[in-house]
Amino acid sequence: MAATLAVCAAALSVSTALHAHAAWPTWTAVGGVATALLAALLMAWAALVLRQQRHQLRQMALRVTSDLESGTWQDAMRALRDDRGGAPSAFDTLATGFEGVLEESERRWQTLADLAADWYWETDAQHRLAWVSGAGPLIASQALRPSELIGRRHDQVEVFDAPSDGWQALHAVLDSARPFRDLEFRVRPHGATPETRVWVAISGRPRRHKGGAVVGYEGVGRDISERKRAHERLRASEQRWALMAGLATDYYWETDAEHRMLPLRPEVARRFGRLADITEGRTPWESHPDALSREAWDQHRSDIVARLPFKGVEMEIQLDPARRRTVSLSGIPRFDGKGQFLGYHGIGRDITLRREAERLLLRHNEALQRAVAERTEALGRINADLDAFARQLAHELRTPIAHVQGLVQLLESRLAAQLGPQERELITLQGRAATQMRATVDALLHLARSTLQALPQEPVDLSALARAAVAELPVLPRRAPVQWHLADGLHVVGAPTALRLVLENLLGNAAKFTRDTDAPRVWLQGRADEDGWLTLQLRDNGAGFDMAQADRLFKPFGRLHAEDRFAGTGIGLTLVQRILERHGGQITAQGAPGQGACFEFRLRAAGEAFKT
Repeated sequence: MAATLAVCAAALSVSTALHAHAAWPTWTAVGGVATALLAALLMAWAALVLRQQRHQLRQMALRVTSDLESGTWQDAMRALRDDRGGAPSAFDTLATGFEGVLEESERRWQTLADLAADWYWETDAQHRLAWVSGAGPLIASQALRPSELIGRRHDQVEVFDAPSDGWQALHAVLDSARPFRDLEFRVRPHGATPETRVWVAISGRPRRHKGGAVVGYEGVGRDISERKRAHERLRASEQRWALMAGLATDYYWETDAEHRMLPLRPEVARRFGRLADITEGRTPWESHPDALSREAWDQHRSDIVARLPFKGVEMEIQLDPARRRTVSLSGIPRFDGKGQFLGYHGIGRDITLRREAERLLLRHNEALQRAVAERTEALGRINADLDAFARQLAHELRTPIAHVQGLVQLLESRLAAQLGPQERELITLQGRAATQMRATVDALLHLARSTLQALPQEPVDLSALARAAVAELPVLPRRAPVQWHLADGLHVVGAPTALRLVLENLLGNAAKFTRDTDAPRVWLQGRADEDGWLTLQLRDNGAGFDMAQADRLFKPFGRLHAEDRFAGTGIGLTLVQRILERHGGQITAQGAPGQGACFEFRLRAAGEAFKT
């Protein structure tokens, strides 16, 4: 265009110069013809130049349009600046304006593609992926390479699992150029486990050329893994709930705003059968008027009218003369989001079997109580008979033993001067045998009574009881007197008479088995336990015993020492054990030959127990 304008300016200068030489008439005509010819040439030249420039502009516009359609807008702007036709500043300004707008649009689009949960995708006419937006979540979070996606159909991507209907259904939609929504399939990223696989959903529509021809598809994708996992958890929970509802004795129920029972779940309805049919669509007091008393129904209806929760309302439902159901209902009111009352819902429990079991157990308990009472009465009679027999036996044995003792004393008093040493020794032995026999009979009588007679429980000062027992111990020949160490403040709960026998036997044994000790000592101590019991220890430094034979200590007539050395009935420790057991306590023993013995027993403490 600039060159054409320069040629025109030169032609006009020549024409002006020729007209200025009017003195040359001969050349005037010739000059006019030349001027016209030159103007025509200039016009033709200008038209040719304009045609070439128009062609260049058309080619540039087509190139820019093609670049814009292909998405490479940077190449389009470069084509605008690359103007060979002159006056580039105008197109530079246009390109600069386009670049500013397109760069801002590109920035916003890229930000959306990078941050959004969705991503954009395109395919070509053969349904091969041609483009995937930015670094969308599918690529960024799953470490997928673009080379695994671009140029392949969805069914050719190795990490894509086929949807539930298969890829053929998708291809049929694509071939028919129909839009589709929410096609779900699973993605298996590299190194992923079944728990870390992701679910995606894609939607797409045909992408058409200006002429209307389909050139591919475009669409969006979304990661739906969390939704799918939540759905799976919900479905598993629903299955567990349905299983529990089907197997448990509890069931869920609902009523409408008029307190009419809504349909139960199918498995519950099948379990209840006719009862569910009677209840559905009716209020409980309409379907089962006799399930509660009139007063109970009035109270229940007043509670639900006041929108109060209720719990454990038991209803006895008579289905027919031969069948009865007992159900327990608990419920609370339910409201919608606006606070509108919708009815009640809650839990019901079929307690028919439990009530039947309770009634059966009650009958058995009553029968058992009668049997126990009868057996107790029979045992009471037997015990009374045994007590009477023991008393009678002791009386019958004591009388001849007393006669023997009396005869021995009579012989000693009347014939002492006439008897020799051997005869006097025989009489002495006879007297000792009679005395031992009477002690044995008394011990057996005490043992029988310890099992049969009642033991009244009352506070007992065991320290005072022990001092009284020591004072009444029989005198024995011994090497040295015993030093007694009896602790004060030993207060227990028990039968004083029975506990006196315990102390007499234990303290008597301690005195007996220390008579050959040079410095005999006996200790009675106690400590209060946290459980309200008093642990007592009676320890001596006498003959002791072998622990290998300790199991014989508390058996009747179980002797651990020779009778000629330490005489006794052999029943004392057995009697002690029986009395302590009837007090709820126990007794154990520790000892060693020549090092003494220690008996430890427990009784319930009373008052301020002794503390060591």
